[in-house]
Amino acid sequence: METGIYLRVSTEEQAQEGFSIRGQEQKLKEYSHIKDWSIYKIYADEGISGKNITERPAMNELVADIKAGKVKNVLVYKIDRLTRSTADLLYLVELFNEYDCAFNSLMESIDTQTPSGRMFLKIIGIFAEFERENIIERVKLGLERKVNEGYSLASQASYGYDKPKGQKIQTTNQKEAEIVREIFALFVYQGLSLHGIAKILNLRGIPTKQGGIWYNRTVKGALENCNYIGKVRHHVGDKEREYITEGLHEPIISEELFEEAQKLLAKHAKTSPTKQPKENSYFSGLLYCPKCKTKFSTHAVEATNNYVCPMKQLGTCNASAMSHKKLEKAFYEYIERINPFSEVDKLELQRQEQEKLQTYQLVLAYQDKLRLLERKEKEIMQLYVNDNIDFDTYRDMKKKIEEDRATIQAEIARLDVPEEKEPEINKEDVIADLKQNWEALTNSERRQFLVRYIKRLYAVNEVPEGKKHGTVRVVDVEYNCV
Repeated sequence: METGIYLRVSTEEQAQEGFSIRGQEQKLKEYSHIKDWSIYKIYADEGISGKNITERPAMNELVADIKAGKVKNVLVYKIDRLTRSTADLLYLVELFNEYDCAFNSLMESIDTQTPSGRMFLKIIGIFAEFERENIIERVKLGLERKVNEGYSLASQASYGYDKPKGQKIQTTNQKEAEIVREIFALFVYQGLSLHGIAKILNLRGIPTKQGGIWYNRTVKGALENCNYIGKVRHHVGDKEREYITEGLHEPIISEELFEEAQKLLAKHAKTSPTKQPKENSYFSGLLYCPKCKTKFSTHAVEATNNYVCPMKQLGTCNASAMSHKKLEKAFYEYIERINPFSEVDKLELQRQEQEKLQTYQLVLAYQDKLRLLERKEKEIMQLYVNDNIDFDTYRDMKKKIEEDRATIQAEIARLDVPEEKEPEINKEDVIADLKQNWEALTNSERRQFLVRYIKRLYAVNEVPEGKKHGTVRVVDVEYNCV
């Protein structure tokens, strides 16, 4: 009977268990000789996993020879050498039956020419797949344990770090770390775009970690990389499974700077125009038409930046275009005329602040009393230790101190002092800042301020009938704050 001997071993099995192709081959040749089978060919897939049959050249060749009628018997060392997938195993069994090809496994003593042999083959295949899934699960758990312990799973370290072969923890590459700090500073403090930062790095001849050039996406990837604050992440890109944990490596930037960059990235994703605006068109991407609620586009005409409603070009809106210069004047007039606080608001704010101050002063007084009780408690303890008072006196004095302490603590709890937290930026703060500092800001700083605090700005160019030029007026402003 023309027999095809199939051999397979993965790289891991060969290294860990010494499970070699040559060892399998020798035993199967001897077995074929005993059974008096003629060996048609030996098919060997070396260093290949058994999870599927489609990516194994020798297996594909064996299947082709079975279909061609060249092989009438397949002999393997063990079932899992053939496949670890139940679906693939069932496919092969059906293939063997269809082309009248027998199957034999040396270690399991299986012969598919009998019903019991075919049933046992399926059972063995189920257990083979079960073991493979267990291995995968153990590998996953091992990887997650490494991440939870603070190790990065990336084969190559992030830009700013080095990870030589055999080293588990990333070490800081000081030269690259300085570039990382500069990238964050340019983005957060100077308001440069991703494109602008990439351009600066490329002009200076600074390569990426892989030796390539910088693009918007590579700069964005650096700004989003939590490695730089000493953390590691797992399942990157999978929103449901991704998580971040503390790493063992040293941070390069502060968490405050990183969080500020994330806020700006989120803001840019919503408001940044497709093309980054020039400094002299810093309203771009934020300006909306009050008539049709469409975002204005920017067009340069004779060295002057104009804002145009796209819907007018489509004939669905009659909003007039406006120059940046006129819009800038209108925005300044808007700043001058708005009042963030009415008189009622001011009085209410003053009342709230006064009430808050009185509460804090009362809490401070109670805390002083608690400290006095603590000192008194230590004093009576010392008196008792030195035999200056007896135990009953000590017990009565201590009981009185505990009662007084409980009363004071109850009073502090009753005051319901709000937790101290970072103050929120509100609309009034932004308006006050605008009124005070707008004229002193550079165009780049104005752009950065607007992107951070303004969600939408509605303006209209009111052109009298029969006239060519009109007056630009800011109709409304939506703020990115409370």
